[in-house]
Amino acid sequence: MNVVNLYGQTFRSRLSPFKLVSGIVVALLMSFVFYFFSCVMLEAFRLMTVTPEYDIWVPSEKGRSFYQLFFAFVSVVFAQSFCLAYWFDGPRRVFERGHRSAVQIVNGQRNLNWYFLYWFAKVLLCWFCIFSFPGSFYAFSLYPDFKHLFILLMIVLFLHPWVAIRQAFKRKTVKWMAVSAVLVTVLAFGMSRINVVDYKSLDNAFLSRNAPHSYSLELPETEALVKVEHATLSKNAYLVQSKDKTESKCLIIVDGKTVDLKAFSESMEDWRLCHNEADIPLLNCRLNIDKNVKMKDVDEVRQALADMRFYRVQYAVVPRHRELDVRYYTFLSLHTQRLPARFLGDSLYQKWIEDVSEIPNQIVVMPKGTGTFEINGVMTEGKGGKARFRDLIEQDLDYIIRFKVDEEMLYGDYMVVVTSAMEALDELKDEYAMDRYLKHWDQLYEYEEQVDIRNHFPFRFFEEK
Repeated sequence: MNVVNLYGQTFRSRLSPFKLVSGIVVALLMSFVFYFFSCVMLEAFRLMTVTPEYDIWVPSEKGRSFYQLFFAFVSVVFAQSFCLAYWFDGPRRVFERGHRSAVQIVNGQRNLNWYFLYWFAKVLLCWFCIFSFPGSFYAFSLYPDFKHLFILLMIVLFLHPWVAIRQAFKRKTVKWMAVSAVLVTVLAFGMSRINVVDYKSLDNAFLSRNAPHSYSLELPETEALVKVEHATLSKNAYLVQSKDKTESKCLIIVDGKTVDLKAFSESMEDWRLCHNEADIPLLNCRLNIDKNVKMKDVDEVRQALADMRFYRVQYAVVPRHRELDVRYYTFLSLHTQRLPARFLGDSLYQKWIEDVSEIPNQIVVMPKGTGTFEINGVMTEGKGGKARFRDLIEQDLDYIIRFKVDEEMLYGDYMVVVTSAMEALDELKDEYAMDRYLKHWDQLYEYEEQVDIRNHFPFRFFEEK
C-alpha cells in the first residue's frame, strides 16, 4: 500500500520514500530515548523523596507498571507528532495546493509537544513540593487515586494530532487514525515492559538502612501525642529486636547503623558537639522503641543518656485511630519528658522518694503479667487503665502515680500505663477547658490559658526501681 495516499495527491511529491522511512526510524529512536529519559527522571524524583531516616517512595508493582505505560504512551505519541510534522514540513512549492493545511498540521504537532511539556513540568513541580515533606508519599498517591486523569490525558494526547489532519482530509483519515491507535498502543505496551533502571537494588540500598522497614518496627498506639518538638534539636534512635530467632536480643540503630551502647554514646556526643551552647539544654533523644523490647534494654539506653547528661527524651508513638498508612506518622511523639529520677543517681532518687511520699493522693501501679496491672489494689487490663486513672485523679488533684517498673516487662506494656495516664489527664484537661474557656484543650492558643490548664492538671508520674 502506498502510504502517500493518506495525504492525497497534493502531497505526493512532498513525501519522498527517503523522507517516509527516515521519519519512521527517527520517530522510533526518539520514542525510546524519551521513554528511557522519563524512567530515569522518575528514579531521580524518587531519590529526592529520601528522608533522613532512609525511607523512600516505593510505588507498588501495579503503580510502577502504570507509570511506565504512561511514559511509553506519551513517548510514542510525541514520536508520532514529530514524524507527522517532519513529513508535512517544507517550503511552499509553485502552484502547490493545500499548503495552508500542511502548515496547520505542522504547527499543531509542535504546539502540542511544547505545551504539554510546559504543563507537565508545572505538575511535577507541585508534585515535588508535596513529596518534599518526609512521609508525605504515604498520604498522597497519584495511582490508583487519580489514574483516570492519566488515562484521559493519554486519550487527549493521541487524538489532538489528528484534529488538523481531520480538518484537512475529512473522512479519509478515519482508517489511518484507527491503524495508528493500534500501532501506538501495541508499541507503548511493549516498551513499558522494559525496566530501564534496577529500581529494586535502589530501594534496597536505602530501605536496608531504614529501621522501621528492616525490622518491622511496631510503635505503641495512643491518642496522647504531639508533633515532634524542635525537630532540628532531636535525634532519632531505634531500639528493635534482632532478626536472629536463635538469639533474641535488642539492637540499637542510629543514623542507619547498628551500634552498641558505647558507639551510641559516641554518636550522641558527636551530634551534641555540632550545636551551639545555647541549644544544648534543648537537645533531646527521640526513642523509637519496638513494643516487644524488654524494659531492661530500654533502661540501659536511658541510663546511657543520663550519664551523658541528655535528660530530655521523646517517645515515638502512632495514633490509635488513623486514616493513613502507619508509616506516615513519623513525626508524632509523647510530650517531651525528662528522664526518670532513678537514672539520675541514688541521692537524687532518694530525695524524690521522700518528696513524692508526702503527696496525699498516692496511685500505685504494680505489673502483674503481660498487659495486666494492679492500680491501688484493683486488677486492670490494657485500655481499662485510663478510666481507673481518671477516677483516682478526680478524687484529689494533688496526686502522684508511682509505677514499679519490672525490667522483664515489655516496653509495650510499660507504655500502656504511661499513655493511659496521659489520656486520662487529657480528658480532664479538655473538660476543664470547656467549662472555663468554652474551648477544647487542643484549641487553646493563648499562652496564659495553656499555663492555667497545665498548672491545674500537672502530669505527675514517678518510676520506682
